[in-house]
Amino acid sequence: MDYKGIKCPVCEKPMLEDDDIVVCPECGAPYHRACYMEKGSCIFTELHEKGENWMPPAPPTAPNTVSEIKDQECPNCGVLNAHSAMFCNICGTSLTGEPTPHRNSPYNHHTPHSAAEEERRDAAQTGSYPPPPGVTFHGFGAMPFQFDSMGGVNPADPLAENVSYGDASKLVQQNTSYYMSVFHMQQKFNHRKFNFSAFLFSGGWLLYRKQYKSGLIVTGIMVVLYLLQMLFSQIGTVEVTMRALDSFGAVNQADMTNVQLYTYLTEYLVDKPTEFLLFSSPLICSGLMLLVMVVIGFIGNRLYMNHCIRTVQKIKAEAQTESDLEAAYLSCGGVNIAVAFVLMLCYMISQWLPMLL
Repeated sequence: MDYKGIKCPVCEKPMLEDDDIVVCPECGAPYHRACYMEKGSCIFTELHEKGENWMPPAPPTAPNTVSEIKDQECPNCGVLNAHSAMFCNICGTSLTGEPTPHRNSPYNHHTPHSAAEEERRDAAQTGSYPPPPGVTFHGFGAMPFQFDSMGGVNPADPLAENVSYGDASKLVQQNTSYYMSVFHMQQKFNHRKFNFSAFLFSGGWLLYRKQYKSGLIVTGIMVVLYLLQMLFSQIGTVEVTMRALDSFGAVNQADMTNVQLYTYLTEYLVDKPTEFLLFSSPLICSGLMLLVMVVIGFIGNRLYMNHCIRTVQKIKAEAQTESDLEAAYLSCGGVNIAVAFVLMLCYMISQWLPMLL
């Protein structure tokens, strides 16, 4: 039996390969010879009385990080790792605050080479130019870490009833690393992350992510506000400005300075709240459009997560076979590029059409 690494029962020091080791003839317990001579006999007398043999201690079992909750955020890349993890499973950064001399990467575990071989190996990995003799350049170097499409979230973890994060990722398809991490933070910590794509494109983003019902509602609201803005700009701002100039006998607006125009409008609107509201109506419409964009930016990820949960639950309830399930994920998930293209075309037409009329 190999006793290397087992602690001596007397001095509690691990036994090394070259140590002088003796074994108790009754129970088989190993000792350093000097320790055994010091005690004069085996210390496991209770084993001798029971007629039992000494057994080496069982090795400690490593925690199962697959089933652990992922609540350790990497300070370097932001990925969530298992609770007992010591290093980030993506970039290898220490999660305990200790120095990180080792990275979880095969590039750190290599056999020693000569200086010339090391130079060629480094040049091949970093893509230095011109490459040394004997090195073929293959672009910008090797991938420094393995990409995690789940954003550090365990696919088997439950997202909702009968829905796991793995199921949701099959529906999301594009940019799953971002959305799985966001969904996890929302479910576990109720943390809302602002979605700038949802903020900038609002209804268009909802339609792009196949949230057609809410997308049509938001897009309809934005279109109505935009048309009202254009309408009020003509019958509100322009007409009120002309009436203000007429009341002061100003005929040619082109001969006025901005200060004079502002003065006339202020004096005209100061005691006419209805005219002031009509004059400000385009600005009010713009403010309402901005408000809708901000709201969608804040609740967009929550809306999308709820959409994914409902869709996955419906797919699982209706699918008969595994192939039907995968086909439904492919059909209902992902993004709708055609909708994004049509919306962009409509936006360009709405911007240029008034100039051509």
